[in-house]
Amino acid sequence: MSEKPKYYDEFVGLWDKSNDEVSENKYIEQSLVLGEYAKLNSQFIAVYHAKKQKIIYLSDNYLEIMGYTCTQEDYMKWSSLYWMRDLPIEQSWFFLKMSLFFRNTVQGLIKNHTNKKTLHWYIHNFKLKTNAPEKKHLSVLGQGLEFGKNGDLLILMTIIKEVSPLIKNKDIWWADFRVNNKEVFHYHCDQNKFLSGSIISEREKEILALIETGIDTNAIAETLNISTHTVDNHRKNMIDRTGAKDISSLIQIAKDGKII
Repeated sequence: MSEKPKYYDEFVGLWDKSNDEVSENKYIEQSLVLGEYAKLNSQFIAVYHAKKQKIIYLSDNYLEIMGYTCTQEDYMKWSSLYWMRDLPIEQSWFFLKMSLFFRNTVQGLIKNHTNKKTLHWYIHNFKLKTNAPEKKHLSVLGQGLEFGKNGDLLILMTIIKEVSPLIKNKDIWWADFRVNNKEVFHYHCDQNKFLSGSIISEREKEILALIETGIDTNAIAETLNISTHTVDNHRKNMIDRTGAKDISSLIQIAKDGKII
């Protein structure tokens, strides 16, 4: 099993080459490829037609990852209601807040962007209570695949993964958004609002990148021309803010979420 969804960048390009009108058959065929790679990474994918409020495709391991015992037909028809029902109240409200955020902020940014329009989001630690013996702690990586002329989202894909092994503080949840590979926003449960910038600052991303190379704190401090105390503070703040189990887990989370 690979450490991250390595298939993602390679295979998501399947949709980049097509400018056809929305075709559900196209997405079903191409999703079969992504679904097989997702299962190898203990993830499942879903492709939604947002305008029709319809699931186009689900990889067949959705019950294993989500912990539901419903039929595939029921889940494809009522998935949004399952999520709203089984999440804590504050996370159910977040869905509504996110919809307003997309409409009031993101949609305009996409509409006015003159180059390739993109939308990625990562939601970390959705606490799903299902028929499974234990509560599920999930991450959701989402991508807009097609957009309307007014910037509205037509087709989107989500990749869902169990993150319990990566988190220490299971009360902390947050989300990170990137629009047109340029504008970045985040939402943290402690702040209860959307803020400009990523959940992990640019300096913190530099530190994570250096940690991943295996060099020690002294070398990181020397490379960035900061004190070792500052490096340690950044490391602690990142772990506390994200609820990660340790720095290795945080790096994994940030990669899964396309934050670094």
